[in-house]
Amino acid sequence: MSALERYFSSAGFIPHGYCLLWRPDVLALHTLSDSIIAAAYFSIPLAIAAFVRRRPDLAAEHRRVAVLFATFILGCGLTHVFGVIVLWRPLYVEDGLIKAFTALVSIITAAALWPMLPRLLQIPSPSQLEQTNAKLQAEVAARREAIAALERARAGLEVDVARRTREVEVLARRFELATEGSVISLAELDADLRFTWMHNPRPPFDRLQVGEHTQGRLGPSAPALIGAPIRAVLSSRQPLSTEVTLPVDGAEHSFEIKITPSVVADGQPGVLVAAVDITEQKRQQAHMQVVMRELAHRAKNLLSLVDGIARQSARADGLPVALVDGFSARLASLGDAYDLVISDDWKGAGLTPLIEGQLAFIASEARARLRIHGPSVTVSPEAAQYLALALHELATNATKYGALNTPDGRIAVVWRLALGETGDVVTLEWRETGLSEPPKPARSGFGRSLLDRIVPRALGGEGGLDFGDYGVVWRVVFPL
Repeated sequence: MSALERYFSSAGFIPHGYCLLWRPDVLALHTLSDSIIAAAYFSIPLAIAAFVRRRPDLAAEHRRVAVLFATFILGCGLTHVFGVIVLWRPLYVEDGLIKAFTALVSIITAAALWPMLPRLLQIPSPSQLEQTNAKLQAEVAARREAIAALERARAGLEVDVARRTREVEVLARRFELATEGSVISLAELDADLRFTWMHNPRPPFDRLQVGEHTQGRLGPSAPALIGAPIRAVLSSRQPLSTEVTLPVDGAEHSFEIKITPSVVADGQPGVLVAAVDITEQKRQQAHMQVVMRELAHRAKNLLSLVDGIARQSARADGLPVALVDGFSARLASLGDAYDLVISDDWKGAGLTPLIEGQLAFIASEARARLRIHGPSVTVSPEAAQYLALALHELATNATKYGALNTPDGRIAVVWRLALGETGDVVTLEWRETGLSEPPKPARSGFGRSLLDRIVPRALGGEGGLDFGDYGVVWRVVFPL
């Protein structure tokens, strides 16, 4: 006998009727109940098949669920049929296989049903369809009422348009009166850089006429100076502000121009250009530059005079030469800071060029041991002068006694910008490392007072000089 035959063999099993002691009433109860349940289970798949066949509009996933339900119910019916058979014949293996098949189908059906439940719940019921139909009818009525309201509104639209047209004309006259004779010129250009509208043109724009291009009467440099930013705005559709200077007939005309994307009369892309004549302002600025350079020259002459007087006085009084040299070096550092401030129209001085200028005297072979790092920061003219004195003092000491006097010495000048309670705060740090021996603080002279008290107080902050084991640190924190 093969293994398959042994597996399905019922030898050794006894019918389930033995468990019921072959009582006729109990046998009849089980047989009748299982038969009725099986008949009902067999009829349900037939009803499902008839429903699916009569509803061709069902989605494919709904049909699959119907097939799973029919198969599951059919398996349930077969389990009840075998419930009757095993009362007289011990076919328990077949009965178990039918139950296993039914269990597998039930698991698949449950797994497919739960994900589909939200979509099945979305299927509208007849009452929901009636409510939707009622809403559609109400919406149709509302739209008819809206159309009637629009018709009533259109009746008064021409009157409103005429009134607004008169208001626009009044505003246009006021605009013309306000800009007439001012330094503001307005123009509209299309994508071909052709003028489509102009108002109050200042020289040399007064040479142009509507319909002309930017080049031509404005000189050979006009296409590059005006055309390039206009093309950039036409491409990006983002506003742009710039300054242009047009040399025409030997005279320079300077304008501050604001270019804004626009749409010309034919609906094509264009730009609106507002040009403010700053020619006179530029001339005044140039004049102020000359005055500032003259002031700087005279201030440096004054510093040189003070230096000469100090040297003559020291020589006459027999003062040490080193004292005069130190005083002259401090004057020179002030002069360098003054030049930096003057070059920026007395608005201040950038911290990076200020530091680099005060350390410019350091020998080229020692520059590799110097690191300057920090964000872009502009300090006030007063702060620049005090910082110049401090940096000069530190650099001089480093050259004579500190990091630049030893082969392994390093100097790092770093600063950072942070937001304080009342505004931006700068933390500047001078750090010397790699000294061959611990630094020995010198006597508390003018340089030490300058670094510990004078400069921090003048900057409205705090700081001081600190001597570590093998390094020197000077740190100052001050509001920007």
